[in-house]
Amino acid sequence: MAEPNMIYKISVLLLLSKVDIPLSNAQIVQFFLDKEYTDYFTIQQVISDLEEAHLVSLSQSHNNTLYSLTDEGSQTLSLMRDKVSSAIEADMVEYLSNHKFEIKKDNALTANYDLATGGGYIVHCKFTQDGHTMLDLSLHASTSEQAETICNNWKVRHEDVYMSLMDTLIQ
Repeated sequence: MAEPNMIYKISVLLLLSKVDIPLSNAQIVQFFLDKEYTDYFTIQQVISDLEEAHLVSLSQSHNNTLYSLTDEGSQTLSLMRDKVSSAIEADMVEYLSNHKFEIKKDNALTANYDLATGGGYIVHCKFTQDGHTMLDLSLHASTSEQAETICNNWKVRHEDVYMSLMDTLIQ
């Protein structure tokens, strides 16, 4: 029998292979904790190991880390898939089915910021729906506090911003 950490690693790869969008750290962890497969610290180490081995890639969005399967991760999964039981795979399918709307909603909005050349910050806000980019907006903020506020407000006001822009631009 394979060691537990190896099964956890293959399980993370399998979970990522079952979705067409990246999963957040919280979404991956939630699966393992909900099913009581392992503890928080173990699954964090597993994810870190997979990233170091270039089996998963990560992208950062304001206070959120998203993971995707790499080509190397797909190849590894194809060789090791039989290490994960059909019961665990069924649990994954159930989890993804039960949480598909919140997963899509969580991943539909991204907001982050970077230092701008010449001072200030560039805030990048993006809103996608059904795999289509609805709005991709970059704004200049003078301070990190402004940039942080924009990122936080984007989560709750993105629809208002989108509709306001559409109304203004199609008049």
